[in-house]
Amino acid sequence: MSLVYFVALPILASFLTPLYKNYLKYVSVVLFAVLLGMVIQLGQSLPLVERVAFDSPLSITFVLDSASWFFTLLFIFVMLLFSVYNLKSENNRAVFILSNLLLSGVLGLVLSHDIFNIYIFFEIASISAYILTSLNRDKKAYGGVIRYMIIGTIASLFLLLAIMLIYLSIGSLNLTAIGENFNTIDVKIQFLIFLSLFIGFGIKVEVFPLNFWVADIYQASRSKVDALFSAILSKSYLFVFFHIAFILNVPSKYLGFLVVIGAVSFAVAEISALSSRDVKRIFAYSTLGQLGVLFLAFSYGSEVVITGAMFLIFMHSLTKLMLFLSLDILEQHFKSTKIDIFGVYRSLFLTFIFTIGFLSILGIPPFGGFIAKLTILKGLASLGEYVMIIVILAITLIEATYFFRLLGMTVGDGEKTPVAIPLLQKGVLALLALLLIYFGIFPETLLDLCSQAATAIMKGSIHV
Repeated sequence: MSLVYFVALPILASFLTPLYKNYLKYVSVVLFAVLLGMVIQLGQSLPLVERVAFDSPLSITFVLDSASWFFTLLFIFVMLLFSVYNLKSENNRAVFILSNLLLSGVLGLVLSHDIFNIYIFFEIASISAYILTSLNRDKKAYGGVIRYMIIGTIASLFLLLAIMLIYLSIGSLNLTAIGENFNTIDVKIQFLIFLSLFIGFGIKVEVFPLNFWVADIYQASRSKVDALFSAILSKSYLFVFFHIAFILNVPSKYLGFLVVIGAVSFAVAEISALSSRDVKRIFAYSTLGQLGVLFLAFSYGSEVVITGAMFLIFMHSLTKLMLFLSLDILEQHFKSTKIDIFGVYRSLFLTFIFTIGFLSILGIPPFGGFIAKLTILKGLASLGEYVMIIVILAITLIEATYFFRLLGMTVGDGEKTPVAIPLLQKGVLALLALLLIYFGIFPETLLDLCSQAATAIMKGSIHV
C-alpha cells in the first residue's frame, strides 16, 4: 500500500469535484474513513519507507515511522469527525475542497523526509489555510487573510533561506544525509540555519514573540475553520520543526532557549485571554498557551516529557475540535461569538460539553488532559525541573480563571434562549467528550503509542 495515497487521494478528490459536486460532503466522509482504515492497517508494519525516485535532488521520500504514523492517524481521525459534523450543516463545497487540500498538506508535512518537499507541503497547507480564513466573505475575513498571507510569506522566505544554506553546504535535501553531515558545516552557518528554521516554523507553530497575529486570524475565521487550525495545522508544524531539530542534533544551549520561549508563550497567551471579551479570541489564546507548553516540553529532549507532550497533542486536538465546533453552533444561532452568549444560551448538552473540554485542558481528572499534564510534570520532576513545574501550575491557575468565568455565566440568572442541535452534530460532540473521559480513565494504550512516537522523534532519523 503506497504512502503516496495519503497525499494524492485528498488532492484528487478536490480536483474531481465537478464529477460529484452534489455529493462532495459524502465523498469526503468516505475518503477519510478509507484513509483511516489504511493508516490503521499500516500501523502493523512500521517503519515504512517509500521513494518516488528520479535523477534530481528534488526526489521524494516518504517515511511512516511511529511518530509520523501517530500524527497521520490523529489528523485523519479529526478530519473524519469534522466532515461528519458538517453533513447536516454545510452546503458550501469550498469547505470540503479546502479541508481535503489542508489534510493533504499536513500529511505531506509529517510524512516527507526531504526538506524541500516539506517546503512544498508547507505551502499547500498554508494556501489552504489562507482561503479557509476568507470563507466568511466580509471585511474582517478579507483583512485577516491579507495579514495571514503576509506573515505566511515571511515564514516561507525564512524556511527557503534555511533550505538554501543546507543545500549549498551539504549538497543534499534528504533529512538523513543532512543529519549525517550537518556537523561539518561552519558553526556560524549552522546558527543561521537554526535561526531561519526557528523563525519560519515559529511563526507557524505560533510561539511568542512570533504569534502576535494569531488571535486576529481566529476571530476573522469561522469557528469550524478555527477547529482545524487548532486541532491539525499548528500541530503539524510543531512536529516537523522538532523532527528536523533532533535530526540536526541542535545544541542544548539552543534547546534551553526554546524552553524559555515555550514558557513565555504559555504565560503571555493565558494572561492575554483574561482580558478578552470574545470567545474565539479566548479559545485562540488558550490554544497558544497549550502550544507553548508543547514547545517547552519538546525542547527538554526527554523521552518521558515528550511522551506526555504527544498525549497532550492528541487530547488537545480532540478537545479543541469539540470546543470550536460547539462554539460554531452558538455562532450560527446568535451570529456572534461575544462572551455574552455564554450568559444567554440554554442547552444543558452544550454546557456539559464545554465543562468537559475546559476541565480536560486544565488537567483535571478523570479527563485525558490530566494524564497528559501529569506525564509532563513527572518527566520534569525526574529532570529536577521543579521551578518549571511551579511555573506551569501557576499559569494554569490563570487559565482556570477565565474558563470558570465562562462556565459561571452559563448558570447565571436572566432570560435564556434555547439552542437546538442536530442529532448528527450532537453525536460527534458526544463521541469527542466520551473519548476525553475514556483516555483519562484508560490511558495505557494511547500512552504506549505516545512513548513509541517520542522514541522515534528523539532518534531524529531512520536510515533511508
